[in-house]
Amino acid sequence: MYPNHSLFLADINQERGVNECYKKNLMALKKFVRMKFLDGSLVDPVDSEWFGLYRSGQAKETIPLRETTLYTWDHLGLKAMDKAGQLVFLAVEGDHLQLSEEWF
Repeated sequence: MYPNHSLFLADINQERGVNECYKKNLMALKKFVRMKFLDGSLVDPVDSEWFGLYRSGQAKETIPLRETTLYTWDHLGLKAMDKAGQLVFLAVEGDHLQLSEEWF
């Protein structure tokens, strides 16, 4: 259902077709930083902040990025960026986007 009814995420994740421009533009970044808020209440599942997702057919167990087809098929260039050291994963205590001045 998700790929057929998603307004934009399925397109960005290359799940309705491959847009090489998305991959080219993303791979042009020197670093792609993903932040996961460990006590997050806004994003479900929290692991999706690092491109993780629920295992199909349920809403408890998540699949980490490196085990997803988004990564293995490399339609966005995430696998290539990971191997080149361009992906950065940060975990932050607290709720979504609630960063203290001390953190910065």
